[in-house]
Amino acid sequence: MTEYTLFCAPDTYAMSAHAILEHVGADYAPHWVELFQAAPDPAFLAASPHCRTPALLGPDGPIFETGAVALYVAEKHPDSGLSIPQGDPRRGVFLQWLHYLATTLQPDVIIQFHPEFYFADTGDQARLKTASMERLEGVFATLESALENGPYFFGDTSTVPDFILATQTIWDVIFPDQDITRYPNIARQRDAIYALPATQRMVAQHAAERERLQQKA
Repeated sequence: MTEYTLFCAPDTYAMSAHAILEHVGADYAPHWVELFQAAPDPAFLAASPHCRTPALLGPDGPIFETGAVALYVAEKHPDSGLSIPQGDPRRGVFLQWLHYLATTLQPDVIIQFHPEFYFADTGDQARLKTASMERLEGVFATLESALENGPYFFGDTSTVPDFILATQTIWDVIFPDQDITRYPNIARQRDAIYALPATQRMVAQHAAERERLQQKA
């Protein structure tokens, strides 16, 4: 029996936790789910009450929310170096970026994909996306500055926030004019994460599941 089960759907926020599980060499198995189902997978619902990915089932029980799952796995595998431990003077900044990505970046990323979550009227949806993109410009300017001495938030050392950021910036639609090259430090960081063997293994698994779903349709 594997130690962890990762509830995931292809090309979703689950990518960050999935890549981290690969990176730390965890004993895990992906449990692929379909989102927005009237009758969701019961095991998935038990692990994630809002049926959002990722969710993780492990020896300590279920955990949901991207940052929580990613940090939990990293701290269960301290030799990976993906977490900044308590007592390290960088710990505060590490937590800062972890929460910034969840509370400041992620909500506006979701709006770019799903404005219908907030408004039924298409005109209101368009106005929301425009306002959200204006906020994203400021967010990306902040992240671009933070990564100046990169490629990662902490120089040459990748940590949890790097995986969480890179698996969102892979979606060009979240950038003004869909152009990441306006932010060369963010582009460099994304390229560095996606060059890692663990991330490449994650991408291959998501591609295989996406192809399976296309064949099934």
